[in-house]
Amino acid sequence: MIEMSTGNVLVVDDAHDNLRLLSTLLKRGGLVPRPVDSGKKALEAAVVDPPDLVLLDIQMPEMSGFEVCQRFMQDERLQNIPIIFISGRQGTDDKVKAFQAGGVDYVSKPFQEQEVLARVWAHIHLKKLREELLYHNKQLEEKVAKQVEVITASQMATIFALAKLAESRDKGTGQHFERVRIFSKKLALQMRGMGLYKDILTPSFIDNLYQAACLHDIGKVGVPDAILLKPGKVTPEEYEEIKKHSLYGADTLAKVLKHFPENQFLQMGVELARYHHEKWDGTGYPEGLVGKDIPLSARIIALADYYDALTSIRCYREAFSHEETIQMIYRESGRHFDPDVVKAFRLLDKEFKRIRQEIQD
Repeated sequence: MIEMSTGNVLVVDDAHDNLRLLSTLLKRGGLVPRPVDSGKKALEAAVVDPPDLVLLDIQMPEMSGFEVCQRFMQDERLQNIPIIFISGRQGTDDKVKAFQAGGVDYVSKPFQEQEVLARVWAHIHLKKLREELLYHNKQLEEKVAKQVEVITASQMATIFALAKLAESRDKGTGQHFERVRIFSKKLALQMRGMGLYKDILTPSFIDNLYQAACLHDIGKVGVPDAILLKPGKVTPEEYEEIKKHSLYGADTLAKVLKHFPENQFLQMGVELARYHHEKWDGTGYPEGLVGKDIPLSARIIALADYYDALTSIRCYREAFSHEETIQMIYRESGRHFDPDVVKAFRLLDKEFKRIRQEIQD
């Protein structure tokens, strides 16, 4: 409920007789007048204690009413305060100029007391209605955002669980995708900090990359256990079956994406699943993409995935050391990996080593 008896009005006029007259009029109408005799004082008073409305004369020395109004509109603290011009000028041009400056109304002198009060109360009423509407809209936005956060967290927990389920089939991978998602985010943030791909590496992109990284190997659920869990070296034919995991994962996620075509998380999930084994020089799979034809998300995760895979124990080999792995990555710059991603990695290799040691299988 809007309280209509507390409106305070800043009255701005260099003529003291007008100030007294308007102040008396406003008091009789149940308002609280705050008279000042210059535009400078009006601005200072409004900043200290913003009024509900301003009654503003046009012709004043030093700063005209138009200039004062424009200053109000340029100040974020004051721009929502309604300003009514009061002037002895009758010309249409002055009225148009008053509205162009940001005024909400215009009262010509000599004015009628009831007309002034009616206009003042009407604009104070509208201002308070706008404030209430903004308040309720903000509350509604907060409630919706909170509900979306709860739903999103629930969905992410489900996706995370499914990814863990897929990963659990391969006992040798341990905490692989948790580390990969952290590595990928670190690389993306570092590249952004270096000024690389700033138009792509937005906060939203980086967050989606971090969340969707857990989906990059989800297609392994389609690879037969006899091949995926084979303790020894796989044959060329078996390797071709393993390579199909990128298509299995991407195709499955693409089917879900058809139902939610605007979902950026799923879009990135499809990219990561399909292209994380592509190589900068075109010798990767499944499509043999070259250079920047490979999505940036996949170029980033390719290095993160490679580093973690090599520094992890597998049933068919021992883990490579951090030092051996980084040298292999450096050698593969421009062949396996995007040189820009390798540049970022060079600044992060110690951080990768720390994370690898902290998150053990």
